[in-house]
Amino acid sequence: MGEEKIFELLEKSKDIFKQHGTFLGEYNAQKVVFIGDTHGALEITKYAFDKFYDKVDLMVFLGDYVDRYPPLGVENLQFILEKMVETDAKKVLVLRGNHESPLTNYYYGFVEEVKQKFGDESVYEKFKDLFSYMPYAAVVNGYLCVHGGLPSRVDNDGNLVLGINSIDDIKKLTYPDVEPSDSIAMQILWNDPREGLEELTFVPNIRGEGTYYFGKKVVDQFLSQTGLKGIIRGHEAVDGFRVDIDKKVITVFSSIYHGQSAGILYINGDEIKRILIAQDKTVYEVGGL
Repeated sequence: MGEEKIFELLEKSKDIFKQHGTFLGEYNAQKVVFIGDTHGALEITKYAFDKFYDKVDLMVFLGDYVDRYPPLGVENLQFILEKMVETDAKKVLVLRGNHESPLTNYYYGFVEEVKQKFGDESVYEKFKDLFSYMPYAAVVNGYLCVHGGLPSRVDNDGNLVLGINSIDDIKKLTYPDVEPSDSIAMQILWNDPREGLEELTFVPNIRGEGTYYFGKKVVDQFLSQTGLKGIIRGHEAVDGFRVDIDKKVITVFSSIYHGQSAGILYINGDEIKRILIAQDKTVYEVGGL
């Protein structure tokens, strides 16, 4: 695809994102696959489409399409967006990750990749603009789908408490938001679940200032208030998958830069399969959680 065609794709994609805003929508489907961080792993993205596109009702991408290695962020993002535009975001759902942001792109390779491939670093502004319009969340089959996790806020007593109490709170976030600068939005992209926090709500995350770990108390509160049954997210470089908090939080990681397996989560009604793609491209399927 030529340069002008890519720019046209970015604009078409942005127009679709703008129709939805910060929250992509609520979906119910029989067959769904969830793809976590790909970070330029174009062969994993293509495998997901080759294997599942004609067999499922929804494909949900949980963010982080660029940066890291291999330096195929442009091609990876392009491939996904083309499929999203073809379906008008009715079959291919694309959420924002923390690497769809200048906060990471200047340090983890995407800006340099754009400069090399387009011969002009200023072209990155077009990608940055697109990223600012990407939605933060969707609800699919009763699961909140986000890149990172649940956010915190400071209450009147100075305590950290759950930052969103309903899906409407996500819909009200600042939009568009480049970095994002809104602390709730940023934590949705950056926060991580952790076992063992017991009665604690949020504790500081090693990712940096303004990011937190959240545990069972926060997850149970959010699910109770919203009537949802769990959270499906990406963000952490695990060996394909990790399941936390009484199986209520599922992490899917679909990249290969970390030297472990890439994971794809497949749900067919009540059936759940974890597909693991090893570094040597061997594919394993594991049932259940």
